[in-house]
Amino acid sequence: MSIKSSVDHPNRLVYAFFSGPLSLLELAGFAREVVSSGLLHYRKLFHVVEARPDFTEREMAAMAQVLREQPVKIPRGPMAFVIDPERGDIVKLFASLDVEGRPAKVFRNVHEARKWLGEQPVADERDPPKPKLVK
Repeated sequence: MSIKSSVDHPNRLVYAFFSGPLSLLELAGFAREVVSSGLLHYRKLFHVVEARPDFTEREMAAMAQVLREQPVKIPRGPMAFVIDPERGDIVKLFASLDVEGRPAKVFRNVHEARKWLGEQPVADERDPPKPKLVK
């Protein structure tokens, strides 16, 4: 599996290109790097067209649940996923990464994903996360 990423600090954007087989361990490791690098509040564009997940939807849902339960002191930035529309399974897996307080959306091309991310507010690392509303 290969993950190539770059960070555009002035625009608070993380761009990551995933290719080949992708294990849940590798995905979790990349997520840890984003957090430890202080980039949690940045917008994220994940290009996963060439990735092939080596995990089940259930395993992905479990990881998303762990992420939801992690306390955060800063807001989580929005995530845009560019996917292969011919492979519906990957859409479900990556879209399930939506964590409360962070918008996530799936796109068919980079142009649409960048446009949507550009419309999302830029979070400041000093801003506390918004409290959950109890209904």
